[in-house]
Amino acid sequence: MTGLIVALLAAATYTFGLAIEQRALHRSPGISVHRPLHLARVLLGNGRWVSGCVLAALGSVGLVVALGLAPVSVVQPAFAGGIAMMLLIIGTVLGERVTRGERVALGLMPVALLLLSLSLGDGGRPGTSADIGLLLLVSLGTVVACVGAVALAGRGGHYVSAAAMGAAAGLSQGVAGLQGKGIGGLLADRGPVDAIVPALASPYPYLYALGWAVGIVLFQTSLQRSRASITAPVSNVVGNVFMVVLGTVIFGEQLPSDPLMLALRVLGFTLTLTVVVLVRGSAARAETDTSRMRSRWKAADTSG
Repeated sequence: MTGLIVALLAAATYTFGLAIEQRALHRSPGISVHRPLHLARVLLGNGRWVSGCVLAALGSVGLVVALGLAPVSVVQPAFAGGIAMMLLIIGTVLGERVTRGERVALGLMPVALLLLSLSLGDGGRPGTSADIGLLLLVSLGTVVACVGAVALAGRGGHYVSAAAMGAAAGLSQGVAGLQGKGIGGLLADRGPVDAIVPALASPYPYLYALGWAVGIVLFQTSLQRSRASITAPVSNVVGNVFMVVLGTVIFGEQLPSDPLMLALRVLGFTLTLTVVVLVRGSAARAETDTSRMRSRWKAADTSG
């Protein structure tokens, strides 16, 4: 239960950082993955975006801790579901248009979290040691595939949608999440001090940096083209599936043996995936709304 609570607190911290990033990006010059130096200057030169990024990073650290305390099939859906739920709440408070499907998704999240928490009743232990060969193959292969797919899709100036870019970002962030799971396992087994040397000697921090760097470039570009309540659930649900399925295999975690507990775990996980189906139909409209809003802000800044 502790891991679930830590995951929800991490999701809250991450979401507030994400909301700050979104507001900063919508008032920034246009960015593109095909102009990485310009993208870096725009992002790092924006103090508000940097502060949001720091908060989001703290949330990611909380996720690493949670992954060492509970199975990935509980922590990752709780983190992703918590982010989606809070983004929709923030959007509602800020007066953004929320569709019926998004309202249904907002209602499903507490149910999914309840089912996941109940599925911990048989006390499944988190896996803390990875199959390093499989981890390297999956991690490097996924990052290369994401970069290659986006590059091919955007070849010749073709437009890549925010939802597609968000999905690629989710896979890259899922790679970083697998490494976070490994670091969390070291922290749980050895403690924060004794885990330093083994962590540095492992591939975890370096693959984490690779997945995080690719993921953040893709996600920030996606975030500027749409609103967070669209792009974040797409990214998080894709990363969620990736993390739960491959993390369970790579770290040798056991699913609940009791049929009822297993059913609760699977149903809770399935409900978190339902979010992307409910919000996906609003992606195109959200991109259009965001483009118009950015145009109005640019016109106001120019006239001012």
